[in-house]
Amino acid sequence: MTRGGTLVMMISIVLMMPTAVGHGASDFQFIMRNQSLQPSEAQLLDNTTMIFYNVADSNRTILLDSNGDGLDDIECEVGPYNASAMTDECRIWIEPGKWEAGEYGIKIMSNDTLWNTLKLVLYLDNHTESSNFDLAGPGYSFNNDLIDSSSGMTDTKVANVYQLSLLVLLISGLLLTLRRSEN
Repeated sequence: MTRGGTLVMMISIVLMMPTAVGHGASDFQFIMRNQSLQPSEAQLLDNTTMIFYNVADSNRTILLDSNGDGLDDIECEVGPYNASAMTDECRIWIEPGKWEAGEYGIKIMSNDTLWNTLKLVLYLDNHTESSNFDLAGPGYSFNNDLIDSSSGMTDTKVANVYQLSLLVLLISGLLLTLRRSEN
């Protein structure tokens, strides 16, 4: 095989390589103070663990209707701050496939009375596959329609820059090889 043929084959292989993009589960923390909940609302993806930390002197109970039937499916007791055990926190996993996208109201009770309500907007973690030959976009898109452009978050395409750079390098090498063989 000639050098030009080898170079063309290498360029073809690089163009057909898939770009791997991934992410893991994440945690989102809420702090329950004596008078306030921080943050008081959240927008999360499924496969996220919500962690409620109680830094108040009283017990709190977190109640959540996860399936929309009007009954609280999840109940989590949280002890006061500096308890003798790790009872001053509560973890709730938003398990993929078991939750629907939408708005949820998480009730936080203190001494059997409503203390605060957390507004939770849940998005499903949808992955959309695009063509590997699309040099302008990544191989997968992760809820790009949810990114708020005013918050300064932008979609970076680092992997595509490397692929494009490698393509330019290989084409330059091919042209130099062809030019040398003509001379």
